[in-house]
Amino acid sequence: MKQLKGRAGARKKRKVQIPQVPSTYDAEPLDPWLQCGPDTTVTELWKVWERREKETTLHLVYFDRYGWYCEHGRSCKAVAEVRRIVRTMSANAPRPRSSGKTRARKRK
Repeated sequence: MKQLKGRAGARKKRKVQIPQVPSTYDAEPLDPWLQCGPDTTVTELWKVWERREKETTLHLVYFDRYGWYCEHGRSCKAVAEVRRIVRTMSANAPRPRSSGKTRARKRK
C-alpha cells in the first residue's frame, strides 16, 4: 500500500446529506380477480401513489399466500403504508353483535 505524505493522508471526504422531504401516499384498492385473473392467489391488491415535491412514483402492492409485496420489493415503504391503512380499516370496522352464547346445544 502506498503511504501518503503530509496533509494528503489526513483529508477525509464528507458526505453531504440532502434533507429528505417526507412522502405522501394515496392508496386505492383494486379487485385482484379482475386485474390478475380468476386463477390468482392474490387476495389484496392496492395501487399506491408516492408523492415527493414534483416526483410521483406508482406502486402495486399485493397480498398473497406468501405475504405483502410491492413490485419494487418486499421492503418498499409503500408496503408498510398499505399495511397501516389495512390495519386502521380493520380496527374501525364494526364488530359483530354476538353475545358469545351461540354455541351448539348438546343433544340428549
